[in-house]
Amino acid sequence: MKVEDQNISIKICFSIISIMKQYIQNGLFSLEAGGILIGKENISNNDLIVKYLTVPYKKDKRKHCRFLRQDNQHIRFFEKIYNEHDEVYRYIGEWHTHDENIPMYSKMDLNNWKKIYKDAPEDINHYHIIVGRKAFRIWKVNNYFDKPQIVKTIYWEDVKLNSKQNKKFYKENS
Repeated sequence: MKVEDQNISIKICFSIISIMKQYIQNGLFSLEAGGILIGKENISNNDLIVKYLTVPYKKDKRKHCRFLRQDNQHIRFFEKIYNEHDEVYRYIGEWHTHDENIPMYSKMDLNNWKKIYKDAPEDINHYHIIVGRKAFRIWKVNNYFDKPQIVKTIYWEDVKLNSKQNKKFYKENS
């Protein structure tokens, strides 16, 4: 899936979307899920490719209206990808679910995103995804913005997850 953000194309691997979709919250007893997004920049054409993500691990705190990424497995997975691929991959942002049809970031999300980008280089954008029941949304955050800027709302009914698209994505981005 390709999403445009000004002069950058953000390509999100269909396997990433498929995994996030598995964690959609349906009902009062469903728990938030989340993790980190890992990808790489293609400097020749300004593409950002999101190729990996982490999912909830044992030590993460999951409640109906809260996800706290506390398990060190997220960092270990990132370091493994980073080292195995000659430091090409970088942290892109966070993803998590909300028990909403069309998700909106909360004050808690905003505080967490501000804390994350406070230590980031000024020229780096972070992209955060919140997964809802009917759509997921992508926000851009960096040191220049007072508040996150919405990049795109993608409705699940418009997402076609099939193996042909996955194969095409991997062939184009290998």
